[in-house]
Amino acid sequence: MSFREAARVLDIFVPVTRPHNHRTVSNRLGKVADQIEKWDVAGPYRISRAGKSPVSVFIDGAYIRAVPGYQSRHFEIAMGRVVAQGRAPRQFAGAPNIATGKHHIVRAAMRAQGWLPGRDVTVFSDGEVGLQSIVLSATREPVTHILDWFHLSMRLRHIERAWEGIRHLQNLDVYLQNVAVHVPRLRHLLWSGYVREASEAVKQMLAQLDQHPGFRDAPGKIRRLYELINNLGTYLGQNAASIVNYCRRYWSGQPISSSPAESAANSLVNARMNKKRQMRWTPIGAHRVLQVRAAIADGRLKQAKLDLTA
Repeated sequence: MSFREAARVLDIFVPVTRPHNHRTVSNRLGKVADQIEKWDVAGPYRISRAGKSPVSVFIDGAYIRAVPGYQSRHFEIAMGRVVAQGRAPRQFAGAPNIATGKHHIVRAAMRAQGWLPGRDVTVFSDGEVGLQSIVLSATREPVTHILDWFHLSMRLRHIERAWEGIRHLQNLDVYLQNVAVHVPRLRHLLWSGYVREASEAVKQMLAQLDQHPGFRDAPGKIRRLYELINNLGTYLGQNAASIVNYCRRYWSGQPISSSPAESAANSLVNARMNKKRQMRWTPIGAHRVLQVRAAIADGRLKQAKLDLTA
């Protein structure tokens, strides 16, 4: 709910002589957020415990509408979860242009999960370089990056649907045999980590589509298929080193997707903060709200010792 609505609810259930107002609620939340952040950044150095199991960082980004006068219409926040064996997941979120950088937020969350320099860290993301850089800055050491299977699978799903929609037109499954063979094969290749074979299949499909008689005058659906396959080829080239044997990891009980980060996004960035809504934010305002929401989700707010005196 908005700060004005929160003030109205407080007046109903916690009546006081001086009515609450949205500015008071906003200032109080900011004070709580600043204390939580200060505790998070300093606290983990005292409570960290070393361990041998790897730490997994699931990270994703989201865009929020900025207030008028900001340098752009939207700004990106980074959020996600840090997971370590034997510990409850730790959520984190950070906005740009804040004194406490995003990498400081991630580092504090990792230290709270028992991470120490030299311990293995695995990062799951959609392949965006900026998100990986945040974790690299947090660890100051090399990390293992794994491309999220969900985002890779969605690209394959778009190609499969586009092909199913046109394969029966003009016997295209006969004239475009490479496409007919490789489209269903791509998912198996990438699921098993065969990036080189998948990239070669993409090249063969693009070559056959480009040489198909009448391709220049082909309907939009065929051109759309070509575009999707070409985009997949570019995506594979950019993230080849991050594509692993997802099948092996899945059956051994290891994570293959950044779904924990997606879950964190759903819980921390609600509809009112989404860029499609009318509510607009400053980076510091969004950052403070996110710190409080993350603390509530993790149960840290109940444990915090807060000074709320004026």
